[in-house]
Amino acid sequence: MLLVEYRYVLLEGFLQTLALSLVVVVTATMVAIVMAYGLTRPSRWANRPVFAIVEVLRDIPLMVAVLLTYFVLPRIGIALDPFWSTTVSISLWGGANGAQIIRAGLQSVPAAQRETAAAFGLRSWKGLLFIILPQAMPVILPPYVGLVTALIQATSLGAVVGVHELLRSAQVLIEQTTISRGGSPAFLVYGFILIVYFLLCWVVSRAGQVLERRFDRSGAAKARTEESPAPRQHPVDAVGR
Repeated sequence: MLLVEYRYVLLEGFLQTLALSLVVVVTATMVAIVMAYGLTRPSRWANRPVFAIVEVLRDIPLMVAVLLTYFVLPRIGIALDPFWSTTVSISLWGGANGAQIIRAGLQSVPAAQRETAAAFGLRSWKGLLFIILPQAMPVILPPYVGLVTALIQATSLGAVVGVHELLRSAQVLIEQTTISRGGSPAFLVYGFILIVYFLLCWVVSRAGQVLERRFDRSGAAKARTEESPAPRQHPVDAVGR
């Protein structure tokens, strides 16, 4: 079978896709956190420039961003190989979209929770990490998991600039087989690639659902604790009646 015969070529492409996906997701998340911090600043002088950058990055088509990064940056003295040019372009797009998701999640938490955190001495990052973020996660997780699957799919654009990931390996396999044997195995190979990407995104989606249920349970338990009535205090018998 063709797929078994060229299994090492496909395996190499698959491992490259995994590496590219991991680097892109981690980098995009870091960019999203930094941009979300800028978006949530109360000062307009701080959040307006960040908002403009986020909107520009979100509105540029990914294909154009990949090509611009690979072909234009070397003209200004920044030469990146195909792997890193793809990483930079997709990570900036993902970070811009992720920043809006994180911002919406943080703003969904009532202001009273921030005041409560400050009252207990949990200011700055401590209040954000221990009080605000756990309550914002049920809002952040569903769209962010969708963004992660979109980033994994977007790594296939690296084939355009020569990254030897899964799609590029499939293209090379089809070209060589068509020239040497005649007849194109495109349907078989691309069908296999489709299944691989589906399984990758399915695993991410399932992991996201597990995390969502965990945060939902913790949030429900906290709500029940807050809503439970205080224990009734029995009057103490007077001493020496």
